[in-house]
Amino acid sequence: KVFCYYSSFAQTRAGIGKFLPEDIDPFLCTHVIYAFVDISPNGRDLLKFNWNDDGPNGLYDRTISLKSKNPQLKVLLAVGGWQIGSKPFIPMISNESNRKQWVKNVVRYLRKYSFDGFDMDWEFPATRGSSPQDKYRFTLLMKELYEAFAREAEESNNEKLLLTLATASGTYYINQSYEPEKIINLRNHMSILRDSITLTYRLLYAQLYQGIFIIDYWLNVGIPKHKLIVGIPTYGMSFTLANPNEHGVFAPATGGGRMGKYTSEGGILSYYEICENINRHGWKTEWIDDQGVPYVYGGDQWAGFENMESVKLKAENINKRDLAGAFVWSVEMDDFGGTCGRGEYPLLSTIVKVL
Repeated sequence: KVFCYYSSFAQTRAGIGKFLPEDIDPFLCTHVIYAFVDISPNGRDLLKFNWNDDGPNGLYDRTISLKSKNPQLKVLLAVGGWQIGSKPFIPMISNESNRKQWVKNVVRYLRKYSFDGFDMDWEFPATRGSSPQDKYRFTLLMKELYEAFAREAEESNNEKLLLTLATASGTYYINQSYEPEKIINLRNHMSILRDSITLTYRLLYAQLYQGIFIIDYWLNVGIPKHKLIVGIPTYGMSFTLANPNEHGVFAPATGGGRMGKYTSEGGILSYYEICENINRHGWKTEWIDDQGVPYVYGGDQWAGFENMESVKLKAENINKRDLAGAFVWSVEMDDFGGTCGRGEYPLLSTIVKVL
């Protein structure tokens, strides 16, 4: 399986960064996860994220219409993400009546817009302003969603909605946010987030051996191999060097890197932005043997990222461990337009080829 997150807000990016549902290759992904949907302020419903999500030519319909090209494709809707944190979840999770009504409305919303499932991407329960009790309430929430999806399928004769869970990869957030032995039984797949990325069980890991550690952690908790989806990023984490002449691993930095020309987010660069800096601005690439990843530097900017060689290593590890597959955050951060000179979607295509 290959789960592809799709950041719907990429429709607003300029130049080669502008990305629409029609730019998704429906044959590279087995599942597309539409990111994101919001939570209503009263904690009882879902709210569309973009002004043009719904309607006859809305982003929802245009994404789901990819199934006309590939009928085997599944399209899920994600709630949460790192940027919104815990705040929108608190009115829902802290009140039992709100929580139960929210679960009912999630089912209605998914069926109304013909989604195949729901991705829970709260980053992270019981942290970032969320009560310590929310660790236990989150288990109840996942149980109620799982049971509601099963009940609705039985009553309607519809195919059961999929429920996936994006979890933390670091033990700090895992210990703070989850009851691991319980939540692993309350979803179809789990994916692991790495750094600012996501477990359905998806594990996003930039360093190969750190990824092996967290895979082992969740397998030891009891997650079946066929439910664990491992994350591979299509973007780089960037930093501003304290001294441009010191650019090796562990070089001191003053903070995050400058915003990308197209993605406009500090500390983050898409793969195609990194390519552009290498091809047009003379940035240099180095390889870290013991981690199986490259990094790039130019002037006072530095970024750790993935290239075709490093994602191949990660995909091979997924096969070696006999896991369910990979997810990418995100499909539009790969070189979807082929501007790097290695064809369209070079990272995603490499992953699919290996898996």
